[in-house]
Order: sequence, then C-alpha cells, then structure tokens
Amino acid sequence: MTKDRTLTQSNFDALLVWLDPDRDLAAAKYEDIRAQLIRMFVYRGSLFAEELADETINRVAGKISELAGSYAGEPALYFCGVARNVYRESLKAAQAPPMPVRTADPPGVPEDPPAEYLCLEKCMESLPPESRKVILDYYEITAGEQIEGRKKLARALGIAPNALRIRAHRIRARLFACVSRCIEGKAGRRK
Repeated sequence: MTKDRTLTQSNFDALLVWLDPDRDLAAAKYEDIRAQLIRMFVYRGSLFAEELADETINRVAGKISELAGSYAGEPALYFCGVARNVYRESLKAAQAPPMPVRTADPPGVPEDPPAEYLCLEKCMESLPPESRKVILDYYEITAGEQIEGRKKLARALGIAPNALRIRAHRIRARLFACVSRCIEGKAGRRK
C-alpha cells in the first residue's frame, strides 16, 4: 500500500515558512532547491528527473510538521537526503520484471491495445476538459524546450510556473489513481 503523498496547500505554505519566514525569499529558495534536485536526478541519469524532484518535495512537505520543530540544519541538505532515497526507490522500481513482449498476431487478427492504454484513455476522458488540455499541453513540450515551454504554458493559463507544476502533479496523481483502479478492475474480472 502506497502512502498518499499529494502536496496540500497547508503543507506547501508550512514548507515555505520553514525555508524562510520571508515569503519571497522562501519562494526563491524553493525554486533553487527544486532546480538542484532536478539537476541531481539528471546527473544520475534519471529519465524522470522532474517527477522525482516533485516526489522528493512532496515527501519533505509531508513531514514538515515534524521538521519545523526538530531539524536545525540547512533545508537543502535535508532535501538531498530524501532525494537519495527517492532515487534508490526509482532504481528498484525500474528493476521490476519487464512486461512480456507481445509477439505479432497472425495476419488478419486485429491487435488489441494493452489494458493500460485503454484505462489511460478512459481516465483521460473522465477528466474535465480544462484539466485534460493542461496535462496534454504540459507533456507535449519536448525535452529540450521544457523550461521555456512550461513557462509559456503557465503564462497562457495566467498562473506561476510553480502553480502549473503543482496542477500537473495533481492531475497526474488523479490519472494514476484512476488507471490503477481500472487495471485492478480488469485483472479482477479475468480471474
């Protein structure tokens, strides 16, 4: 059973206060820490550096009530320690047995899309149109243009880049939960 690690507004606000009592300085520190985390994950060869950085931030924010009163060091160092654990977990997840490779069907037999794809399509259709557009636009940006492309998308939506990342994370978490339920439902019906 995985823990719910979604970032709440109250945890995010407490995290900013922990970083610095001045909101503007805290926001700058937050952005610096996030950028450092992304660089660290990219340096280690992760293909999902932004997602791992967001997961690290969510974990720290989830423990902010404990940290605010007990941790006396530099917050960026604490983030790095959590990031090491997140990275190790991502490596373990990557070592999970691969999905079996489908061999080509005989000619004339239509190929069925995998259950995961069908579930994702179903879950995408269940999103409100605005959320569906945001998540599609967010991930259509090519790797080399992510920073500038996502800044442009945030401006087009009239929100800050950080708010866009949080919104995309929440939509992604909602999709993940929906797809997981859908796949479990399909697996239960096969038995």
